[in-house]
Amino acid sequence: MYTDYIYDFDGTIADSYPLYTETMLEILKRHGLDDTYESAYARLKISIGNAIRSYNFTDATQEELNHEFHTFYRKLAKEKLAIIKGADEMLKKTVEAGKKNYLYTHTGKLVYELLEKNGLSDYFVDIIDASMKFPRKPDPTALNWLIDRHSIVKENALMIGDRDIDIIAAHNAGIAGCLFDEGGYFENTNAEHRIKGLDEVLDLI
Repeated sequence: MYTDYIYDFDGTIADSYPLYTETMLEILKRHGLDDTYESAYARLKISIGNAIRSYNFTDATQEELNHEFHTFYRKLAKEKLAIIKGADEMLKKTVEAGKKNYLYTHTGKLVYELLEKNGLSDYFVDIIDASMKFPRKPDPTALNWLIDRHSIVKENALMIGDRDIDIIAAHNAGIAGCLFDEGGYFENTNAEHRIKGLDEVLDLI
């Protein structure tokens, strides 16, 4: 059905949200605040910035808290980040079928280290990371750049991500979207495909 698969990273390939949540709870504790795991997780599914803004921090700026969050998270990720079940098999099967995989992430250079550690680097033709300074999703600029760079036929491209902004970015670029929403956080998002597990992507290859 599709020939070119463009994946989000955090929450789609990498099981980042448990570590995001662990980080958020640690930051809250440092600043005398508290929340449940489930509540913090849900806030983070929208975005890290949204989660930080949603709490009543009075002793630090948004910029300071963002820096504190990412510093703690990077340490955790290097030690503990795992890939989501089925990600390696999905990427392998896609390549074996003669299709191409790309990655579009708001994560910076850390993504290359994490891909290498988990044996996934060779599955991707190209990677867009945060250091490239494209406007953030759902702006389509980065996707359009990738499409032009690799002469991707839009009708044959599929963006796969775990948040509404991945699907909106795909639609803004004129390509189809597949929403990986295991927890049902984005029920109102209009996607061409919806999946609960990465093994379901194999049905789209």
